[in-house]
Amino acid sequence: MKKIHSILAFLAATCLLSACEGSDNGDMDGMWHITRIDSLDSSASADIREDLKFWSFQGNLMQVFDYNETGWDSWRTVIMTRFNHANGQLIIHTPFIYNRLDGDIFLSEDSLYLLYPHGINCIPDTFTVEKLNRKKMQLSDDVVRLYFEKY
Repeated sequence: MKKIHSILAFLAATCLLSACEGSDNGDMDGMWHITRIDSLDSSASADIREDLKFWSFQGNLMQVFDYNETGWDSWRTVIMTRFNHANGQLIIHTPFIYNRLDGDIFLSEDSLYLLYPHGINCIPDTFTVEKLNRKKMQLSDDVVRLYFEKY
């Protein structure tokens, strides 16, 4: 009887673990606070730690969130994008406003300005991953260099 219980427990654990989605994002997964944005054109730098802007990665979705604009419990302007992370590159594409009640609203060229305060200047936007570990991330494209701390 103990053998049957052991086999059933093993099968149940195997089923549960196989249902979990894995991610190849490594240290990128999780919530990141943007702390600084450097302009590569003008060499200007802005400490935006107080702005409370975040990028959050999970699976192949990235969420862009501004706490000062929406608060922790509000979903008014949460923007989601798809992304690919491989070979030292992060490509952000297919942005949409998260709206589960009325359906997601995909951003057009006219509404990409919503991404500018978060350091995303075009779609798709390709960033070079200059630094990535459990605590810090540094990305750059042709326009900006972004500095993040894991939240």
